[in-house]
Amino acid sequence: MNASNDNHNYSFRIYGLKQNSQSAGRYRQTKNYKNNWKVKLVSSGEGVHTKSIFWLEKAGGKNISESVKKQQGKGASYRRVKSSFPGGRTVMLTAQNNNFNGSEFNVSGYWDEETGRIQ
Repeated sequence: MNASNDNHNYSFRIYGLKQNSQSAGRYRQTKNYKNNWKVKLVSSGEGVHTKSIFWLEKAGGKNISESVKKQQGKGASYRRVKSSFPGGRTVMLTAQNNNFNGSEFNVSGYWDEETGRIQ
């Protein structure tokens, strides 16, 4: 089965003091770390043009990608996973507030654990 560039919806609450929030897991089949994942921040209860930080984790809370700071309303960002991640595992989109404060708000958008875009 080949990876395709899909738009899987996410919606969760961002908590204060940089606590992590996560989407439901998706199975990342590919073993090619260059096969990009993507994320787009469509809506943020923090406000228009605000930012949140996103990355992928595997079960157990280990980061498998570098983080990307996404601005609400901007296009999707594509990133590799770390070359040490073997693939063939369930991964979660993880996020936190880009500011260290007590603000809590809802975010939504879309993501894909493997897009088929190699870079």
